[in-house]
Amino acid sequence: MALVCVVATAVPLSVTSGTASASAETSEVSGATVQVQPDGSYSVDTHAPDYHFAGSVGAAVSNIENTTGQDGVGAYHDLSFDYTVDGIGRTSGIRSYDQSPVVLFSTTYRQASPNTAAFPALSSVPSLPNNQSYSGCFGKHTFNGAVNEVFGPYLAFDNAGGGYLVSPATNFSTAVTTAADGRLTSGTSSKIGSLNAGFTQRTVLAFGSDVNDIYRNWGNTLTGLSGKKRPDQDATNTLAKLGYWTDNGAKYYYKYDENLGYEGTLKAVREHWKEKGLPVGNMQLDSWFYPKGPDSDWRAVEAGASRYEADKTLFPNGLEDFQQNVGLPMITHGRWIDPSSPYHQEYRMSGNVVTDPAYWNDRMSYLKQNGVQTYEQDWLCSHAQPDFTLHDRDAYLGNMAKAAAANGMDIQYCMPLVQDFLQSTLYNEVTNTRVADDRFERTKWDRLLYTSRLANAVGTWPFADVAMSYETRNLVLQNLTAGPVGVGDKIGEENADNLHRVATADGTIVKPDTPLVADTATYVRDAGGAKAPMVATTGSKHGSMAAGYVYEYARNSPDTKPDTVYEAETAKLSGPVASKEHGGYTGTGYADFQHDSGDSVEWTVDVPKDGTYTLEFRFANGTAGDRPTGDDRPLAVSVDGGTAATQAFMPTANWDSWEKQPVVVPLSAGKHTVRAAATGHDGPNIDNLGVSAGVKGDEPASFRPADVGVAGQAYVYDYFAGTGSLVDAGGTHTAGVTRDGSFLQVVPVGKSGIGFLGDAGKFVSLGKQRITELSDDGTVHASVAFTPGDGAVTLHGYAPSTVSVTADGGQAGQVGYDPATHLFSVTITPDQGSSLAKVAIAGN
Repeated sequence: MALVCVVATAVPLSVTSGTASASAETSEVSGATVQVQPDGSYSVDTHAPDYHFAGSVGAAVSNIENTTGQDGVGAYHDLSFDYTVDGIGRTSGIRSYDQSPVVLFSTTYRQASPNTAAFPALSSVPSLPNNQSYSGCFGKHTFNGAVNEVFGPYLAFDNAGGGYLVSPATNFSTAVTTAADGRLTSGTSSKIGSLNAGFTQRTVLAFGSDVNDIYRNWGNTLTGLSGKKRPDQDATNTLAKLGYWTDNGAKYYYKYDENLGYEGTLKAVREHWKEKGLPVGNMQLDSWFYPKGPDSDWRAVEAGASRYEADKTLFPNGLEDFQQNVGLPMITHGRWIDPSSPYHQEYRMSGNVVTDPAYWNDRMSYLKQNGVQTYEQDWLCSHAQPDFTLHDRDAYLGNMAKAAAANGMDIQYCMPLVQDFLQSTLYNEVTNTRVADDRFERTKWDRLLYTSRLANAVGTWPFADVAMSYETRNLVLQNLTAGPVGVGDKIGEENADNLHRVATADGTIVKPDTPLVADTATYVRDAGGAKAPMVATTGSKHGSMAAGYVYEYARNSPDTKPDTVYEAETAKLSGPVASKEHGGYTGTGYADFQHDSGDSVEWTVDVPKDGTYTLEFRFANGTAGDRPTGDDRPLAVSVDGGTAATQAFMPTANWDSWEKQPVVVPLSAGKHTVRAAATGHDGPNIDNLGVSAGVKGDEPASFRPADVGVAGQAYVYDYFAGTGSLVDAGGTHTAGVTRDGSFLQVVPVGKSGIGFLGDAGKFVSLGKQRITELSDDGTVHASVAFTPGDGAVTLHGYAPSTVSVTADGGQAGQVGYDPATHLFSVTITPDQGSSLAKVAIAGN
């Protein structure tokens, strides 16, 4: 039978239509050919990559119609057709796009119907070795798991990183995908028994040669279809400014200075930060701020909200008075409604949440009047859920979003299910989502990077959750998400230098353009079970010039034999006790920490000569048995009473499973004291300390600068080491990394021969909030922005020889140049009243 073929050669602005007994369609740019046969069979063939998908509706079809048009995704070709299943009339369609590698399936039930005969039901799909899906709280990723009615996106990919993704495009809270034995269906969950007349389900198929590109195209399709305006990274105060957080893991989570009270403690935080000149732009109040449970007690941490309002015993003058005193916009937390709450009688509810728009209008208005700019809806995967129906989650989240919009507020989703990430594509007001478990720490790094991919694909900015400002690597990773950054330090424990490396003086976060996510090679390795180092990338783009930021870290415990071993049970124990309760230790036992502060283990070690040494702490942390990912048990490690560096001590498989935490330090010949002390958490069990000459426990990690947008010669700068190297065009950078990781800044070497690294005082050294413009025409031209309170900025970079620097709108200091490293630096001081200095850097 002959097939009718329509070729897209231009973007149509109007819709045309026709009918045929059988029809085929080709979208020239995206490379998708769609065919529908009168017997109900259909197929989609993609090109680049070449994939074949086929299925059948199980009945003859009629009224096959070919239309062209344009929607929020772009110009399309659409094949629609009618058929009957069990006496119920259906209209389905397959839409391909001229400019986007996606295909959209849709089916509409013209009468009320049992939930049967999902469309698409594909009996033939490409056989690819790997898959990824998301499930559970915070949308945790899984590789190569069973795909039986999974919510959200289902990604299948090959060992080169190419593949396809299938996902609901509507009805996100109830739509699911099942894939097994070469078959795939996408439709409505079997827990929904019947569907209303007029019910429409849409499914999107995205395809491509790189998993990150596939996710981007898929997410842009969802927001294109819904019309959501994807928020700029500084669209709201919460996104733009560094915040002080009081949620789980922060020092003042359900805790405060007894002499000051809760309100007084947070006022003291604000005054202390002002006094020290620390950058901050907002403050978060967690679930402690409102009454909970049958007794309306703010301390009832396990209960739901009794009334959603500031607790009068904590804020006797009201929330507005407190907000005006601290002078910062507020972010406020919300959870589920307690069974004893009068809201059950006052408003329409479903499950443990209110769906009634009157409630949301009232409470969002209350928040706005009290200086709140962002509402955080927590517990979405657990207690704060409506009943599982076709429409209740839409009513719950939709009325929340409408009320936020009416009051000029935005929303953060916390503990979201994967379907909530997708649901956010319907609401402009949902600007950011939590992507990792409470209290961001080393354990959560992988989760952050994979779920950030999901969050950003659907048009929200990821938030890692609270960390402490003295945890440099946690703070770097928070900063590289390009979303909110929040710290929760106790008064006096802040690391001012780190805070200033995140934000300008007025609290503006200096960010990359996009979130840090795992690169495609890491997807392939992880799906294949190789526990190789994580390589994650993001970047800053200035016109034709792109720069990259790469964070790499090992995920294996070092398997090395130390030069010398010092047992913990025979070391100086101040608080910890020698124990033998758990097996697998060396020597006669191990040190068991007893308290979350004040405890320490101290060794005296002896090394034969000056040099670099690796301290390897053999430890066990069995907390993974208590929580899905467990918790870090950090210790502050110091040598000879010097500055302590906090090390993670991640969860191990159990308390009988021992791993090593390496710490690289310089030591002079002779004896030294090494101390590991509790930092406010209960410590791990410590078996011994190994000391070895050189750097031990590192693994090679590689990336190509071209993959982060630097196509020509690149300069790769190791932020923590303070050194760098050149990589030729098309080349690969390879270096050893430990579990702490390496942070690399990757910049192009332009016509000038200079690799401009940007602001030496910022983690994101070329972020647009600091470097607003950048070009290289033989001279590097950089526009440097200053906010009120900023002092001089130090610019630095690579140059083969000395450079000359001039500044318009500022003063350039003396240029420093190190001929051994080829690194230059210069301070730029803004002219009085100037917010921008235009700097020119040229080789001599």
